[in-house]
Amino acid sequence: MKISKRKAEIIEKATDLFYRHGFVKASVRDIVKAVGITNSTVYIHFKNKDEILYCIIEDIGSALLKEIRAGIEAHDDPVECLRDMVFRQVCLMKGKKKEIKIYMEEQYQLPIVLRKRALKQHRQIYDLYYNMLCKIKEKGLIRDIDATVMTFAISAMMNWSYRWFKNKGRLSIEEVAEYIIRIFFGGIFREGVLEKD
Repeated sequence: MKISKRKAEIIEKATDLFYRHGFVKASVRDIVKAVGITNSTVYIHFKNKDEILYCIIEDIGSALLKEIRAGIEAHDDPVECLRDMVFRQVCLMKGKKKEIKIYMEEQYQLPIVLRKRALKQHRQIYDLYYNMLCKIKEKGLIRDIDATVMTFAISAMMNWSYRWFKNKGRLSIEEVAEYIIRIFFGGIFREGVLEKD
């Protein structure tokens, strides 16, 4: 759904402020000043600051789901699907680091109704990874490791890389994605499974 230019500006400036100062410290007044509008203009587009935060979280969650599903649809082999899912999710940080930080750190600030909606989206992402790991496990390719533990482990490896990854650092985001895949795959797959790589 296409949003108005003004609403997009509010989201962009709020994203920058929430990223730099955190949701609690960034006020609607700060957003108004950054965009160069009046308070009433913000409230034409959003009920309150919570709704702005939810919009940012919902948008990046939708982008994550889109990338992960594209990785699934691109391959018939579940191992290749998983590899592509992880690669795409990590690489999304290239242009969405601010949004991912907000997604990871500020979700708990949402009021319960919006938080439940955001968690539902989180659950969809979790389920895609869990189901793919179960498919691979059914083929006998994975060590005897609980699928829930594997799902949370890969999620942590991917989701928290925004804390230390630097856009102009020694490694590109693509290299980081490949290292995460190698480390995770090396830990879960049975000996010999990945030797064809």
